Amino acid sequence: MKQWTPQAEQRLSEYLVERARREHLEGEDAAELKDDLRRHVFEEAEKESAEMIGLMHLETILGAMDAGYRPAPETVSRPAEKPQGSFFVWAFGVVAPLLILLLEVFTALCGSVLFDPIPTVWHILLVASVPALNAWLLKGAPKAKDVKWKGVAAGVAMMASGFYALLFIPVIHWSLLGLLWFGFGMIPLTPVLAGFASWRISRRVKDSSPVLARFRSGWRIGAAFTLAVICLLEVPAAWTRVNLNSAASAAGNEAAVARLRAFHSERTLLKACYEVGRSSDLATDIVGWMSVCVRSGGFLFGNAMTPGNDPGKTRGIYFRVTGRPFNSVKPPERGGRALLGLQDPMAQFEFDEHLGGDEVAVRLKHLDLKESRFDGHIDSVSEIGYGEWTMVFHNGARNAQEARCQIRLPEGGRVSRLTLWVNGEPREAAFSTVSKVKAAYKEIAVVQRRDPVLVTMVGPDTVLVQCFPVPARGDMKIRLGITAPLQDGAWDLPRIVERNFGTVPKLEHAVWLQGDRDFRLSGGKGLASQRDGEGRSLSAALPVSAAMADGPVVRLDAYEPVPLVWCEDRFAASGERFLIREPRLMKTDPSGKVVLVIDGSQPMAPFKEMIIRAMGGSIVAILADDSAKRITAEDLRKYTFSGGRDNEAALLDAIRVSREEGGAPIVWIHGPQAVGVSNSERLSQMLERGSVRPVIHTIEAVPGPNRLAEAMYRSARQIRGPRLTDGESLKGYLTGLLEGTESTGWTWRRSATADGLVSGEVWDQLARSWAIGAAEGAPGIQVPEEQRSALAARYQLVTPVSGAVVLETDDQYARHGLTPTGTDAAPQMPTVPEPSSALLFLLTTGLALFVRRR
Repeated sequence: MKQWTPQAEQRLSEYLVERARREHLEGEDAAELKDDLRRHVFEEAEKESAEMIGLMHLETILGAMDAGYRPAPETVSRPAEKPQGSFFVWAFGVVAPLLILLLEVFTALCGSVLFDPIPTVWHILLVASVPALNAWLLKGAPKAKDVKWKGVAAGVAMMASGFYALLFIPVIHWSLLGLLWFGFGMIPLTPVLAGFASWRISRRVKDSSPVLARFRSGWRIGAAFTLAVICLLEVPAAWTRVNLNSAASAAGNEAAVARLRAFHSERTLLKACYEVGRSSDLATDIVGWMSVCVRSGGFLFGNAMTPGNDPGKTRGIYFRVTGRPFNSVKPPERGGRALLGLQDPMAQFEFDEHLGGDEVAVRLKHLDLKESRFDGHIDSVSEIGYGEWTMVFHNGARNAQEARCQIRLPEGGRVSRLTLWVNGEPREAAFSTVSKVKAAYKEIAVVQRRDPVLVTMVGPDTVLVQCFPVPARGDMKIRLGITAPLQDGAWDLPRIVERNFGTVPKLEHAVWLQGDRDFRLSGGKGLASQRDGEGRSLSAALPVSAAMADGPVVRLDAYEPVPLVWCEDRFAASGERFLIREPRLMKTDPSGKVVLVIDGSQPMAPFKEMIIRAMGGSIVAILADDSAKRITAEDLRKYTFSGGRDNEAALLDAIRVSREEGGAPIVWIHGPQAVGVSNSERLSQMLERGSVRPVIHTIEAVPGPNRLAEAMYRSARQIRGPRLTDGESLKGYLTGLLEGTESTGWTWRRSATADGLVSGEVWDQLARSWAIGAAEGAPGIQVPEEQRSALAARYQLVTPVSGAVVLETDDQYARHGLTPTGTDAAPQMPTVPEPSSALLFLLTTGLALFVRRR
């Protein structure tokens, strides 16, 4: 096909319009005449010898075809007739779309209320193409050498504007009502009008095109290209939504979960975790909005919005697909991200439906940990450590928020102090039964919205901390005291494993430790203690990860157990005032078999070779791969860790195998388990019934929330295993279970006086260490079960049967039957050397002088 000059194209368009007017034709008749004449002109033009059809060639062809034809004057051609409705197409095809795009970019107004129409830069460019191309076409498409490019431009603008028009049609009636309220209805109404204006412009350009076939060809190319771009941008989200809906259905769909593991849009999956099906929290993405409209039958007919998937199921699927808890990553922007800080004011309000609940739940965008400080004392004689973790939360939202987190304590550790600063003054907690402290917290926090903080135990060595309200645009300061025994001269620092808050930029975890002998802080960078008067101390500003998953470990350089220690127990009756602890040798018999449960989740991949090296002939290995699979070392080598795997079925199988093998120990190596237990009663039954009660050794390779351990911790005996630092540590631990081990246990006794107790006096944390075992039914400590909660409260401990709460006023304590701990009764950070060290020093010095004198 020959090329045409722009002048020839323009002249042909003018001729066709004039010819239709001369024949007194309109509408379809005029269009049919134009098509016939245009086709005839093209056929004649193809017979010309010239490669380019110019104005002179066209005049010759038209003169031969039309007897009544009058050539155009050679002077400047008359101006083109102003198209009807030009104000409308300029206003709603160019100006309004551009203004609304800028408004959305800078304020995210639509994204904060309905859905985010421009979640990426590519979406912004797609929307911007509509006013840009429409303006170019209305200007006559300058520099366009071929009518085909006009068709491409018209196709792109028409398809892009039409797509967004369809998205906003379901709320067009609300848009019309919104025009009456400061004109806000123009935001959703503009895309619909822009779609209609783009169609008008496309039609006008088509009617004036001299080569209709080339225009149509270009239009199809432009429309197809735009459709491909839209599919490229939205198909990942659509794929994710479709499979997510299938996986979250009542019947469930494991195949859908597998497809999501193979491919998914993490942005879409994470956003779905924060969609709770309420209009106030609708702010979804484009595909999510389409899903809402389809599910609800459209808002166009006044239908109410139908709730989507159960948020709990969606969050469980996020874990099963990615291997990470949904609240371990930064929450998505509420609808859209605004530039220059000009955010929709409603985005500064965060509505937390989990306030006062029993789970950490969603991350809050404007709530952050502002400061973190840990002070600790390690007493090598009593083999007990005590630390105080001070945290300051900052709330940047316009409404008060509740800070919630799960903290993993040192092995065997319990919270023994809780402090909240009220109006700049520290207030100590009251310790009582779990039901009492929870009831007080919920009434004061949820109903009265005053200043309480609550700590309860939710799993093995794990507490849930809740404090409300962190005031709007303000701070809240709390302190947790933690008492925990050393384990073979090592003491894990506590760490946050799940939280509903972020961290401020460049946050550091300030750590100060002291002890009566040399120690080191391992994990991350190793640090050694320095001489500090009579004792040793260490100070470090650690990265915030040290307060989270990568909690460091304190290790004594030289560890020598002391034969006998004692303390005055001020919480005991007068006849049992002095508590004495003596070591005893404990032996475990060889088990012969070990049942090894291996979590198949993606975070476990770095530990594959370590586990393979530890596997042997006497180990029954079960892979937790959403089911229970018996495997060998070679099978494990071929296995690909992926997603987050449910370990419930594998643990049930391990319990059965343990019973068959006469009570063989179960070793469970796992990462986070953020999916809820499907049948908690069945699991409890398997653990509580039968003549053989299995012991589960848990090795947390990757820290995180563990719903399965939380479900078992009241029914099963769980022993915390070592950290997976190398293959030898795991192999040695398994070998010890197979061949039997020797360890140091404790024998406790009491005395009315300190007569005969010459040496070994230690701090009163020894009494709390005894109380921890007594409240939880440790072997060798006999306390009736009905007395355990009162005992734990008396010793100021958070245990499975007791909790701690800080209230704002004495009247609130009295109204709930609680008694706050006095400042003098609360644990204090001691100075070094401790009495135990000082006495040992004096005895050692005296003995040396005695020997020398002799």
